[in-house]
Amino acid sequence: MPSFDETVAAQVRMLEAGQVLEALDHFFADYGVMYSNGAIFGEGIAACRDKQKPFITSAKNVQGVITDLYIDKHSEFCVFRNQTTYLDGDDEQQKIDGIHVQMWTQGKVAIEWYYSGEPMEGMIARGILTDPAHILELTG
Repeated sequence: MPSFDETVAAQVRMLEAGQVLEALDHFFADYGVMYSNGAIFGEGIAACRDKQKPFITSAKNVQGVITDLYIDKHSEFCVFRNQTTYLDGDDEQQKIDGIHVQMWTQGKVAIEWYYSGEPMEGMIARGILTDPAHILELTG
């Protein structure tokens, strides 16, 4: 059985390869919950996948860029910044800039918080990238 570090690294490799739905299918818990800027994005893998699928399948030339990866193997959480670029349906260059915070259990993401825009900037200002060990204080 792979270690937590290895499991997170495998997920990151899939994201960097533009295999977002595949990573979701492989690493997201059936009962998992996703939040986007503090609001519930989806509950359960099916709902989360259904919401992401149209966006992801319309993206072309995905260049996955994951930075600032922090893994806490004892508490089974990780933090990373997603700065992926892609072409949209009009062949316009787009860039994602967001922070993902994932709480894992039994090799799957149980809760994921995603922050972009002003909420992300607030999280960065409060130390999410410099001191991710205090993540529960930042997300709670």
